[in-house]
Amino acid sequence: MPQGATGGYGWETYQEYFVEMTAAWKQDYPNIQHYYIFQIWPNSCAMGGTWHSDKLREVQRTLPRLYAHMSVMSILGIRPPGYAHYPPEGYAVMAGLIAPLVERDNYGKVFDNAITAPDVQKAYYTSDRHDEIALEFGQPMAWSDALTGQFYLDGKEGKVASGTVSGNVVKLKLATAERAETVTYLVDRKWDIKNLLYGENGIAALTFCDVPILPGKPSP
Repeated sequence: MPQGATGGYGWETYQEYFVEMTAAWKQDYPNIQHYYIFQIWPNSCAMGGTWHSDKLREVQRTLPRLYAHMSVMSILGIRPPGYAHYPPEGYAVMAGLIAPLVERDNYGKVFDNAITAPDVQKAYYTSDRHDEIALEFGQPMAWSDALTGQFYLDGKEGKVASGTVSGNVVKLKLATAERAETVTYLVDRKWDIKNLLYGENGIAALTFCDVPILPGKPSP
């Protein structure tokens, strides 16, 4: 992957160029109804284990905010893995992940359980003690204690002591009281395909980078 004009592997201009590209798609395919994109793997195409890769995935995660009909799918849990490109079996898994969304959006199929990749909606401290952070997702989540090392506060690791899950809320118990302003899940310089955050539906969560931590639970 080219490093881009600023050496950041293109994350700074990715959104701008993506919007321009989809505008061109609209000209060529005026009846287009939905967009489906995949969030890339950490350190994809040997991006060097830098935070630029983490920022690029964040741009991809938040692209749907600009579109009325767009879905983004995680590919972190795909096996066999491909890192940048996949063996045929890996692409078959990708097709299986996205097919339910296509069926929902284009054929009106209704599913009993969530079919999307978990996407964090908000993060906030649960009390004035600032020793616990809640992460709200749009669907029920799963938790493993091995995940504590995958979360970073203001870019620093080792801040999370334990975690729990209740429905769509993951709570991170901190080792000490913190005043951190952002939370990140999974950085490309240090991650493990065997240690991922999943939804209850078995789909790997989208990674997120520098999500603001609110001082308390926001009003509905």
